[in-house]
Amino acid sequence: MPDSSLLSLLKGKRVPIATSCGLGSCGTDMVLVVQGEENLTPIGATEARTLAEMEAPANARLACMARLMDGDIELEVPEDSLQA
Repeated sequence: MPDSSLLSLLKGKRVPIATSCGLGSCGTDMVLVVQGEENLTPIGATEARTLAEMEAPANARLACMARLMDGDIELEVPEDSLQA
């Protein structure tokens, strides 16, 4: 669904992704974009700062901050980002 956060899309698919603050500062909901990065909203300052502090890979996004604009996307949810 366009204009939906990755977090809401993943939860809608019953992916047990962890989340804490929902504001892009905790980093618990990091996902890796395998394909379709161009279909996401640009990275904002808070998300960029959190990802940098985490030393996250270049294809990392925070599911609470990234929104699907249009098209398809393929994600990988790292084990550290899944609920225990």
